[in-house]
Amino acid sequence: MKQNADKQYCQSCGMPLRFDVEEYMGTNADHSCSEEYCFYCLKDGEFTVDISVSEMVEIWVKYTDKYNWYSGTNYTPQELRVVLNKRMPTLKRYRKKKETQNIHNETINRIRTHIDRNLFGKLDPEWLAAEANFSYYHFRNVFQSITGENIWTYIQRLRLEYIAHLLIVTEQSIESIRLQTNYQTKFSLAKAFKKHFGISMTEYRTRYRLVKEQESTKLLKVEIRRINTCQAVCREVGNTYLDQQFYALTWQELINYNKKHLKQASANRFVCISQDNPFVTNLEQRRFHIGIVTDEEIKHKGKFFVQEIPGGMYAVFRHKGDYSGLPEFYKTIYEQWLPQSGYHLRHPQTFDIFLNTPIEVAVDELLTEIYIPIERTKLK
Repeated sequence: MKQNADKQYCQSCGMPLRFDVEEYMGTNADHSCSEEYCFYCLKDGEFTVDISVSEMVEIWVKYTDKYNWYSGTNYTPQELRVVLNKRMPTLKRYRKKKETQNIHNETINRIRTHIDRNLFGKLDPEWLAAEANFSYYHFRNVFQSITGENIWTYIQRLRLEYIAHLLIVTEQSIESIRLQTNYQTKFSLAKAFKKHFGISMTEYRTRYRLVKEQESTKLLKVEIRRINTCQAVCREVGNTYLDQQFYALTWQELINYNKKHLKQASANRFVCISQDNPFVTNLEQRRFHIGIVTDEEIKHKGKFFVQEIPGGMYAVFRHKGDYSGLPEFYKTIYEQWLPQSGYHLRHPQTFDIFLNTPIEVAVDELLTEIYIPIERTKLK
């Protein structure tokens, strides 16, 4: 039977609207009948529930018989799921929600970039809220919903993790670190550090610094390169790369972006950027981004943002094989090559360039270049 594709749908739940029965219509704030929403979804101008697209689809699939009775269709649950998954994102309620979410993502990405570039400068949350053009209350809520942390906790954590990074990769004194990170007193720094990590700065340096081994158990081929500063349009993935299905969908978004928005799509390189030292930052809080390095002027919006890759000297390694082997390869670089190399990390941000993809070659033929930012260690 013909499914009623020509009907107007409720702009919240996707069900065909029944203009012939008044009690099936939602109501506006003035109690008049809504011409956009059904009685299930809108009452007196307010949505009856706060619900996502996927949740709404699952409800209707569960009550497929009721949907068919109401709308005059004869879908199976599987058919209804396909129909609604296609229809729901086009509805007014979710288009507006997506537009709002895109604006929030763009704004918070801009604020986070400002924080990264001014980590030890004056970062007053109320000033950041004004810069975002949000009220302070709204800014705090939006920032936490996107990052999972309140604004001040986020800033303080990044500052202390960078200090921890300096402790284990440089020979700088604690006083020298304090001066360059703008802590008012040695006591205030020591107190904040111990509260966050549970041990003193001296204990942390002793316990976690990379110790030079007498022998390397694995020889690594390395090339020292100097690169210019460049930019990538990125999508944050955090630790969701551990979820293969989600990670695959995110990569597809990136591939689609490359084809749709960049003219030299075939010449662009795909990159993965890690902003944190893996020996300092917990896995669930590490900032991982996948993106596209391009020479074109980058247009970005929503979840996509521009990430700078600093120029300078890098140690470049080549990994061959499945991406699942990259964490162990990094561990070998940090624990074996770096301590005896005569270099130390210039900053925590590293990146990988993917020379081919699983679409092109078998997983054991995948080639990845790993870029570690370095500078020569000064002799005492």
